Amino acid sequence: MNVLILGGTLFLGKHLAEQAVQRGMKMTLFNRGTTNPTFLQHTAGVTHLIGDRGTDDSKRLTDQWDVVIDVAGRDPEDVRRSVDQLKDRCKMYVYISSVSAYKNLQSGPVLESDALHELDQDDYASNKATSEVIVNETFYDRSLIIRPGLIVGPDDSTDRFTYWPWRMKQGGNVLVPDVSENKAVQFIDVRDLSTWILQLIEQGQTGTFNATGPQAPLSFRSFLERCQELVAPQETKLYWVNEETLQENDVQPWIELPFWLPDSLRMNGLLQVNSNKAIAAGLTYRSLDETIIDTLNWSLTKRTGPWQAGMSLEKESQLLTSVPPMK
Repeated sequence: MNVLILGGTLFLGKHLAEQAVQRGMKMTLFNRGTTNPTFLQHTAGVTHLIGDRGTDDSKRLTDQWDVVIDVAGRDPEDVRRSVDQLKDRCKMYVYISSVSAYKNLQSGPVLESDALHELDQDDYASNKATSEVIVNETFYDRSLIIRPGLIVGPDDSTDRFTYWPWRMKQGGNVLVPDVSENKAVQFIDVRDLSTWILQLIEQGQTGTFNATGPQAPLSFRSFLERCQELVAPQETKLYWVNEETLQENDVQPWIELPFWLPDSLRMNGLLQVNSNKAIAAGLTYRSLDETIIDTLNWSLTKRTGPWQAGMSLEKESQLLTSVPPMK
């Protein structure tokens, strides 16, 4: 199978490319060559094309491919250029969208049939929804649209999952939001997502799929407690703080305390996405423990650059001395 990946060197694209090579696929990577430029260099069966899809460089894509996987399409105009160039040069177009493309994320379950965000609003959610429409208008029954939830695991540059096992490893009191027992979290390991997408491609599957996990419901509390148990059960103590107190002290939901979405934000649906259709189509999940440990080990050995999510240790220390824990 001959595959073109638009992107292919960062996080999901990187894992898709690595697994595609392992599955014996012939592959072309088209990107600007600025991120991870040595990735899969001199690898048999891999061709590198340097170009910016935001320009006319897409016109350099003149070969024939069985499948195009678009992991980097955030600008609808970029997606339109790629689609127009490739509509007669591939049998299937796979577009990696997001659950953020849905119009209503106030509550779940969120289903594939739910309405999409308003188009052409020039924000992330709207751009994803608009890009889906562009792909489907041209490829119709030859398109595969994947709407992942939060993608996590090794190589994740967003740090939203990574922060929690890393923070447990630092020890001491760990500031955590005192959420209700039924407050859910959802995410999917990048390796599981990559494996499943490639399986769908090999099967010639088309259509639209939500893709998040875990398969069984997982509460935010249980996730935090499991991180603590696995990483540093003797060295850490969870310091539960009332949600209102956190907000009064300007703690940023989702960013400084990842996965924390107070009810006042009316975004609970972001973590209440139904993936039954994907599971029926073969999506499987590794254990939570494996994702936690592998992500932690990656963060301690290979992670670089400033943190993109999570609370600074300095701010956390200040809060630990000024806000009371829940009894």
